[in-house]
Amino acid sequence: MVKTNSKIPVFFCIPDITGFTKFMMSANQDFAHEVIPNILQTIIKTNILELNVAEIEGDAIFFYKTGRLPSVQKVARQCKAIYDAFNNFIASYKEIDIQNYEKYLANNQLGIKIIIHHGKISISNIEGHIKLMGEDVILVHKLLKNSVQQHNYILLSQQYLDKLKDKKVAKNWFNWDKLQKGKDSYEHFGSVPYHYIAFADVKKLSKTKA
Repeated sequence: MVKTNSKIPVFFCIPDITGFTKFMMSANQDFAHEVIPNILQTIIKTNILELNVAEIEGDAIFFYKTGRLPSVQKVARQCKAIYDAFNNFIASYKEIDIQNYEKYLANNQLGIKIIIHHGKISISNIEGHIKLMGEDVILVHKLLKNSVQQHNYILLSQQYLDKLKDKKVAKNWFNWDKLQKGKDSYEHFGSVPYHYIAFADVKKLSKTKA
């Protein structure tokens, strides 16, 4: 095992399917095992930020990127690309399998949330497999379990927001007027603040290239 002891700045982006457990428990298993892997594959193909995939975790993709923090504009575009690809995939079942669509996918039975976080990690190489280590790896996964009641939303950790040098630029890409404050308490971390916004409230993205 090879481990780097130095702490590396890292940007995290974790898209996670909401309604996953209910879907897996109630849907026809052949249908469920067709839909979920294809959703995850569709999300991976939206990789505008050229993120690394640390793990595929059943209903989520653990994306990360070391080095320079991506611009807010690109982060917003990445989130929107994931959301649009997810919705287009779900909508495609209206044409290819209307019966299962109506039963298991219609009316937002599945949704998508995206956790955005910034922190530090160390990296281990275990038998050729890269493993991310550190408290921020634990924290970003804990943020998946939060008290936000929305079905489709972006959660921006306070640590991520604190890294932004220009809050005015961020305001242009996320609708700051609709950004809601939240916090949850996690064992060993205490109270963790964050902001979140429903995808329906995100400002329409400019067509200007990032």
